[in-house]
Amino acid sequence: MKNIRPQHGIYKNLPAGAVYNSQAACMTFVLGMAFKASAAPGVIAETMGSSTFWAYLALSVVELIVTVLVFSFVRLRGDDFLRCINSKFYKLCCAVASIWLAFKGTFYFCYCMSYLTRELFGGVAPNLLYLLFLSPIVYIGIKGVRSISRTCEIFAPIIFVLILFNLVCIETDLDFGRNLPVFALPPSEFFATIPKYGLWLGDAIPLMFLRIKNKRLPYVSGGITLTFSLLLVIVLIGVATYGESLKTVSDLLIHLAGFNQLTLEIGRMEWTNMLCVLALAILSLSLLYYGCIAAQDRATGTTAAAKLLYPLAIAITVLSVSSIQTIAEFAVEKLGYVMFALAVGLPFAVLACLIATRTRYRHIYDRLDCVYAPYPTPLPEEPNSLADNILSGYKQEAAKTEIVKENGYLESQQEANN
Repeated sequence: MKNIRPQHGIYKNLPAGAVYNSQAACMTFVLGMAFKASAAPGVIAETMGSSTFWAYLALSVVELIVTVLVFSFVRLRGDDFLRCINSKFYKLCCAVASIWLAFKGTFYFCYCMSYLTRELFGGVAPNLLYLLFLSPIVYIGIKGVRSISRTCEIFAPIIFVLILFNLVCIETDLDFGRNLPVFALPPSEFFATIPKYGLWLGDAIPLMFLRIKNKRLPYVSGGITLTFSLLLVIVLIGVATYGESLKTVSDLLIHLAGFNQLTLEIGRMEWTNMLCVLALAILSLSLLYYGCIAAQDRATGTTAAAKLLYPLAIAITVLSVSSIQTIAEFAVEKLGYVMFALAVGLPFAVLACLIATRTRYRHIYDRLDCVYAPYPTPLPEEPNSLADNILSGYKQEAAKTEIVKENGYLESQQEANN
């Protein structure tokens, strides 16, 4: 069997699970901004106080390491390789990731619904709101990463412009001294408390199952830098605006839009960032759903269980508890430390598995991009020169002319053979 390597470098129709690096950058922005810039600041401020920004800085460093590990795994084609060699350890990691992503999506959904039912849609029946919000999440998630990536590619620039517009036009009493002292808690307690908020880490893990096709510009690294920079600016301004009162703010991204100086001229501007929060939440939860399905597919070879597990876990949770706010509080107790360990441990584990097995199966790894054909593809022989090709054509025409002169007609190939 001969290995035929494709000669073309551009795929007009990308295979399943493949996105361009610009689309991966947009998905990174959506995942990074969805809940870190909205729900998390108020929760972290309850414990950290003036150290909220510095806690965010520490969490951002950890999240940056996790994101780099995930994209390194993707660039090295780790998913394709470990599936090709049927790695049992990788299957185990994917099974854990599938369950972890289902938990993460459930808690994120509860955080979002807690705010919507309390602040925006108080007169709507909660069950109806849950159904309306869950339906697009399930639909887009089942459609797959190609649909999610194209949707993120459309919405991410719009969301970025709206958020930047509200930050630039902000007019309030900004006291950046409220971000000091750095350690409102003793340093040992400060660093021991940070892992409790592990729910907000590992957002990039669903992207571990992608294939990335490059465009000219480094979109992924630019998208990561932009996301973390904008997130830290939002939290920095949030603490400078609210100080100790930040713990009462349920959604920082929407509340900051209320300080837009144009509100004096054209009215309330919260609706701009409210649209951003809703779009970010739906797309982020859809990506977590896709990651849950993809991980289950790698672990067991089927996706039926994951397609039911994710929406059922959300539906049962929000319908069985008396207040979904208790679910949000439960996520930052001891379970938060478990979420932190899994968010950091999974990317390290799969990347270590790839590095350990790549040397052993180097002959397979080097041929991941090869296309196998059962027979050699016949290639036409090139003429020695253009003149030889023209001369050969003249000779063939002359031979046909002689045949017509002798027989009165051009004999068929079968007659010529006889």
